[in-house]
Amino acid sequence: MKNLNDFQEEKKEQSKKEGKLKKDEGADDKKYMALMVEYKKARRGKDKDAANRLLKKVMDLGRNGDVSEKAKVGAAYL
Repeated sequence: MKNLNDFQEEKKEQSKKEGKLKKDEGADDKKYMALMVEYKKARRGKDKDAANRLLKKVMDLGRNGDVSEKAKVGAAYL
């Protein structure tokens, strides 16, 4: 069983890892990729309106957010 101190140390380590970005990585890359995965699943379903709403969110994030070109190309290959 873990102690409270172990949980606190893990949380500190996770926050250190999440805070640092590589030089060719955007802050919104993970969110962009997750939305693209949801969109690609939704467009194969019957609810095309939900897919269109997701696509609008993805496009807005791609234009206005901090998304790297690397993430955009990677999402195109999903």
